[in-house]
Amino acid sequence: MILFWALLIAFATVGLCVIVHYEALRLTSLLIPRLTIPPRPKVLVVIAAVFLAHLAEIIIFAITYRLMQSFPQLGEIAGHFSRSAVDYFYFSITSFTTLGIGDLFPHGAYRIVVGFESLTGFGLIGWSVSFTYLVMQEFWTQHGPKPK
Repeated sequence: MILFWALLIAFATVGLCVIVHYEALRLTSLLIPRLTIPPRPKVLVVIAAVFLAHLAEIIIFAITYRLMQSFPQLGEIAGHFSRSAVDYFYFSITSFTTLGIGDLFPHGAYRIVVGFESLTGFGLIGWSVSFTYLVMQEFWTQHGPKPK
């Protein structure tokens, strides 16, 4: 039964993060053509939007971990963990980026959700790279002819 709840929590959190990411990229793609600034700053706007989307997704997982703490049967985060907002955020960011430093580590069903966060982060970062590449490719030609 714990596995069921862990998977349900993981799928719900991943689904929410994918929706956030999709909407962030969609809104950014609608905003970029309307900006009356040179191409380089437009790319910086894209980078900022992608960064903020990832930050929101990391926070979503951090909140999920905090809510999971209310149910001890789901496990815990162990290590030098004080249950502060900073610790939840730090744990989430190291999991999302697959950095996994190791000073904080999951036990029990948390491991399932953390694994899904790492997979989600990996996928969404790849999506962001692809989106940024497409935007840069579009604006690259606006710099004028290539030097000979």
